[in-house]
Amino acid sequence: MDEPRTAPAATRIRLIETAERLFAERGIHAVSLREIAAAAGQRNTSAVAYHFGDKRGLVTAVYAHRLGPTNEGQLRRIAALDEQGVGKELRPLVEVFVHPMAERITRAAADPDAQPSHFLRFVAQALYVEGIAPHDLAAETWTRALHQLRPRIDACLAELPAPVRADRWRVFVGLTLHTLADHERALQSGAAAPGRRTDLLVANLVDAAVAVLSAPVSPATGALLAGQDAAGAAHHPRPPDPGGTADD
Repeated sequence: MDEPRTAPAATRIRLIETAERLFAERGIHAVSLREIAAAAGQRNTSAVAYHFGDKRGLVTAVYAHRLGPTNEGQLRRIAALDEQGVGKELRPLVEVFVHPMAERITRAAADPDAQPSHFLRFVAQALYVEGIAPHDLAAETWTRALHQLRPRIDACLAELPAPVRADRWRVFVGLTLHTLADHERALQSGAAAPGRRTDLLVANLVDAAVAVLSAPVSPATGALLAGQDAAGAAHHPRPPDPGGTADD
């Protein structure tokens, strides 16, 4: 039985933050709910199931716990960009995606009394687990900013074919998250420190992300796209024109 004086809200947060750390260190499927409860100091090893239902519910709770404040900050940044007249420009939109996550890990590293940040490494572990990652950006209140950012960034790339834009978004997200997750680890281990070197990494990451998103389609990629279109047309021939004749 859990300690009777422990507030349910405090227990819930302790479980979330313990799960975040263990998932970040070992992976989503390598950690059991019982292990998380025990590491969080819960005598009742069913505490996670009681608060979150299952592992997917717990992972969603970690996202909500961390992305709720980040989402609000990103929404304010988007509104500020609109006021400045640059809310449809690629680089400022990329900065809205990158900077809040970078600030999270640098704040934690700069404050000796703060808990180490594990969230970016948690996301890197959870992002590609089937049925776990929050792919429906419209479904949650804590992804509203991302729900606004994606179509704005997509509109900045209107000259690129739709399949290329979709691939570029996935590459952009992966590049950002894995780069910052690696730096989060380096900051925690002491291999890196907050300051100008970290600021340079973040600025360089924004440069690279803008380049990844906006790079022109090469002849090789264009040829593959053309071949894909031709193959699609062969599999799905256009129906006869209802206004034509058999001899047309």
